[in-house]
Formats: sequence, C-alpha cells, structure tokens
Amino acid sequence: MDAPQEEFYTEGRTESLVVLFRIISRRSWDELQGWQQAFPGSWLEHVLYGIYALIIPPGATRRFET
Repeated sequence: MDAPQEEFYTEGRTESLVVLFRIISRRSWDELQGWQQAFPGSWLEHVLYGIYALIIPPGATRRFET
C-alpha cells in the first residue's frame, strides 16, 4: 500500500484515516499490530467483538508493504 502522493494533493490531510479490521486469528492480530507500528502516532480502538479500528492521524502515513 502506498500513501497518497503529495504532488496530487495540494492541501495537507487534516482528518484521521480509519481502517477497520476483523480479527479472526492470531495471524490477523499480528498483521494489525504490524500496521500500527508502520504508522507512527496511530492507535487502536475496540469497536465490537473481534473488530478493531486503526486510527491513523494526519501526517502519519508513509510507504507500507503488505
């Protein structure tokens, strides 16, 4: 996954990006933890049983390899 290229967006992002994850196994939990570490300043919130939201604040995106 690539972060949006700055040359395409003249204005900086001012809102947080929210990514929902459904945790079905230990592997999916580990993948979510990896995403959180890849985006400095991001945090996790529990939404429902087995569903988590990764909140990525403005300016925290960078290139991320899945």
